[in-house]
Amino acid sequence: MSDESWTIEIDPPVLLPGRPVSVSLAYTPERDHDGRGVRAVLRCRERYRYDRTESDGKTTRTVTHTAVVEVARLEADLAGPQRFVRGQLYAWDIVFEVPGLGPATFEGEALRCDWTVEANVDVAMGRDPRVERSVKVAQPTALLRAGVIDTGQYGLFEEAPVNLDARPAQIRLEPVPVSLHSSFEGAFTVETGDPVSVEEVRLELRVTAQVTVSGGHHEEIVVWRGMLEPGAGQFGGALTSHPFRAEVVGAWLPTVDLPHGRTRGRFHVILARDWARDTHYERDVAIATTAEL
Repeated sequence: MSDESWTIEIDPPVLLPGRPVSVSLAYTPERDHDGRGVRAVLRCRERYRYDRTESDGKTTRTVTHTAVVEVARLEADLAGPQRFVRGQLYAWDIVFEVPGLGPATFEGEALRCDWTVEANVDVAMGRDPRVERSVKVAQPTALLRAGVIDTGQYGLFEEAPVNLDARPAQIRLEPVPVSLHSSFEGAFTVETGDPVSVEEVRLELRVTAQVTVSGGHHEEIVVWRGMLEPGAGQFGGALTSHPFRAEVVGAWLPTVDLPHGRTRGRFHVILARDWARDTHYERDVAIATTAEL
């Protein structure tokens, strides 16, 4: 828990890989005390879930575990040993350089990547006055375009073929990578031969998170949902392009590689059928959380 005697300001509020972040810290002690030093930390932790089979000799069961691993840690000593006087303000400024490859913040259930800025006064034989603030590290479009992460065969292409048979079908997304903090648009172009009876034609941007250790959990998250055809009727027939637009989502669910997991994005066009299996046209797509870079 953060101590109320601290205040913290972080600039910029959303961090970018390879860019500096300025942290201003202020501490006003509630009592006189000695400190052995003051330290600040920029820290990244990965959290992931996995199953293990456990036995007590009589019964066997599957138990879900949650592991937390420190992925990155940047430390800075702000002050040495000194006497802190009740009610007096002590302030420090520090600049951290965010690692060039992040990793970016990812807020899933099976898999997470969280960043924090922390500071504390080291008190001998006592509770350290401390502060902790959660911060976001964005996944830039430029980092994904650079090919640092394998985003799939067509993850970085605006146009991608999605035909399910000999008839043409493709999904266009623009811009690519898609940023969850910016609007994007596209079109679904398809020929079905005869028109198809549908309950609706649904659009979904999905993120799959896979924990890559033995027994690791798998999670599919629908990040955005829209409608191409909102009601029952006939869809398809001759080759036709159907445009669409998606508004800002604002989620922290980008394409990212972590030491014990990875996430990937796919865009689905779903022909929802009554009394029949839904038809899915889908493609890979790289997902960012900022278009600033």
